[in-house]
Amino acid sequence: MKSSYLNNNIKSILAIIIVTAALGYFFAVTAGGVKADSQITIAIVSVLSSATGYYFGSSAGSAKKDDTIAASMANQKTGGDQPAPDETH
Repeated sequence: MKSSYLNNNIKSILAIIIVTAALGYFFAVTAGGVKADSQITIAIVSVLSSATGYYFGSSAGSAKKDDTIAASMANQKTGGDQPAPDETH
Protein backbone atom coordinates (compact mmCIF):
# COMPACT_ATOMS: atom_id res chain seq x y z
CA MET A 1 0.00 0.00 0.00
CA LYS A 2 1.42 3.37 -1.02
CA SER A 3 1.75 6.09 1.59
CA SER A 4 1.07 9.69 0.79
CA TYR A 5 3.67 12.43 0.87
CA LEU A 6 2.11 13.86 4.02
CA ASN A 7 2.20 10.52 5.86
CA ASN A 8 5.86 10.03 5.00
CA ASN A 9 6.96 13.55 5.99
CA ILE A 10 4.62 14.68 8.78
CA LYS A 11 7.36 14.77 11.48
CA SER A 12 9.63 16.89 9.32
CA ILE A 13 6.81 19.24 8.33
CA LEU A 14 5.71 19.74 11.95
CA ALA A 15 9.29 20.38 13.06
CA ILE A 16 9.74 23.00 10.34
CA ILE A 17 6.44 24.69 11.25
CA ILE A 18 7.30 24.78 14.98
CA VAL A 19 10.81 26.13 14.42
CA THR A 20 9.58 28.73 11.90
CA ALA A 21 6.79 29.89 14.22
CA ALA A 22 9.19 30.18 17.16
CA LEU A 23 11.73 32.12 15.12
CA GLY A 24 8.95 34.36 13.80
CA TYR A 25 7.77 35.13 17.32
CA PHE A 26 11.29 35.84 18.57
CA PHE A 27 11.94 38.07 15.54
CA ALA A 28 8.68 39.95 16.16
CA VAL A 29 9.64 40.51 19.79
CA THR A 30 13.21 41.63 19.11
CA ALA A 31 12.87 43.59 15.86
CA GLY A 32 9.16 44.18 15.46
CA GLY A 33 8.44 45.95 18.69
CA VAL A 34 5.93 43.37 19.93
CA LYS A 35 5.77 43.22 23.73
CA ALA A 36 6.94 39.81 24.92
CA ASP A 37 4.58 37.88 27.18
CA SER A 38 6.55 35.67 29.56
CA GLN A 39 4.01 32.84 29.48
CA ILE A 40 3.98 32.75 25.67
CA THR A 41 7.77 32.83 25.60
CA ILE A 42 8.00 29.93 28.05
CA ALA A 43 5.43 27.95 26.05
CA ILE A 44 7.23 28.55 22.76
CA VAL A 45 10.61 27.60 24.23
CA SER A 46 9.19 24.40 25.71
CA VAL A 47 7.44 23.38 22.49
CA LEU A 48 10.52 24.25 20.45
CA SER A 49 12.84 22.27 22.71
CA SER A 50 10.44 19.32 22.81
CA ALA A 51 10.10 19.25 19.04
CA THR A 52 13.81 19.53 18.33
CA GLY A 53 14.69 17.10 21.12
CA TYR A 54 12.23 14.53 19.81
CA TYR A 55 13.16 14.99 16.18
CA PHE A 56 16.93 14.92 16.60
CA GLY A 57 17.29 12.89 19.79
CA SER A 58 14.76 10.21 19.00
CA SER A 59 15.79 9.87 15.38
CA ALA A 60 19.49 9.64 16.18
CA GLY A 61 18.95 7.24 19.07
CA SER A 62 16.60 5.08 17.05
CA ALA A 63 18.99 4.91 14.10
CA LYS A 64 21.87 3.98 16.41
CA LYS A 65 19.72 1.29 18.05
CA ASP A 66 18.76 -0.12 14.65
CA ASP A 67 22.42 -0.23 13.59
CA THR A 68 23.36 -1.99 16.83
CA ILE A 69 20.63 -4.60 16.39
CA ALA A 70 21.59 -5.20 12.75
CA ALA A 71 25.26 -5.62 13.70
CA SER A 72 24.30 -7.99 16.50
CA MET A 73 22.18 -10.11 14.16
CA ALA A 74 24.99 -10.24 11.59
CA ASN A 75 27.42 -11.21 14.34
CA GLN A 76 25.18 -14.08 15.47
CA LYS A 77 24.93 -15.47 11.93
CA THR A 78 28.71 -15.57 11.55
CA GLY A 79 29.40 -17.24 14.85
CA GLY A 80 29.49 -14.17 17.04
CA ASP A 81 31.32 -14.19 20.34
CA GLN A 82 30.48 -17.83 21.06
CA PRO A 83 33.50 -20.12 21.34
CA ALA A 84 33.66 -23.03 18.95
CA PRO A 85 32.51 -26.32 20.49
CA ASP A 86 35.28 -28.61 21.60
CA GLU A 87 35.03 -31.75 19.47
CA THR A 88 38.06 -33.59 20.87
CA HIS A 89 36.05 -35.62 23.39
